Amino acid sequence: MVPEKVEGAAKLSHDRPMIRPFDGGLLVAIEGIDGAGKTSIAALLAQWCGERGIGCLISKEPTSNHWGMKLRESAQSGRLPVEEELKLLELDRRDHIERSIGPALAEGGIVILDRYYWSTAAYQGSRGLDYQKIVADMESFAPIPDLVLFLDVDVDAGLQRIRMRGDQPNDFEKKSSLNEARDIFVKLAEESDIAIKIDASGHLKETLRQAMGAFRARA
Repeated sequence: MVPEKVEGAAKLSHDRPMIRPFDGGLLVAIEGIDGAGKTSIAALLAQWCGERGIGCLISKEPTSNHWGMKLRESAQSGRLPVEEELKLLELDRRDHIERSIGPALAEGGIVILDRYYWSTAAYQGSRGLDYQKIVADMESFAPIPDLVLFLDVDVDAGLQRIRMRGDQPNDFEKKSSLNEARDIFVKLAEESDIAIKIDASGHLKETLRQAMGAFRARA
């Protein structure tokens, strides 16, 4: 059974008792610039858990809840001032933790996030804010991941993938800002002892092989 993607729901969806192997749960964040393959890898890791009866919640940020939708709308209508953007991201994350992440971890489940606060640090940092301060501020209230999978890909390759899936890059996906965001992701990974940097420039199968190896070593 592949776990249902849950936004804003505290209970894990299942038809039979699920295995919950971790006291306090396991939080996995998948990070990287647009086009790195985060959504695909998150779904495949969650499928692996579901097929083995392991309780798993998969979600993403920004969410589809109230504050997250305001951010998603701005991607099409034009980016908000950076401080306003940061405030909405914090409100969305606090709501996400209260509704979904916190309860799922408390149940002992695995939580897999397609973007988390490293993305806030990278994307708002690319607009001039102090990325290290953003991380410190977010970690003052947000659960720290047990594992961060940083999918690293060249900006041109990421933009090409966005176009190949039929989308056009939005205001968050301009080449100059993505280059700066990627640089911050690299720095965060180098400064962290919970991150695994994965070369995501090749075939999805190879990216999944590396991601699965890191995930299974931790899970």
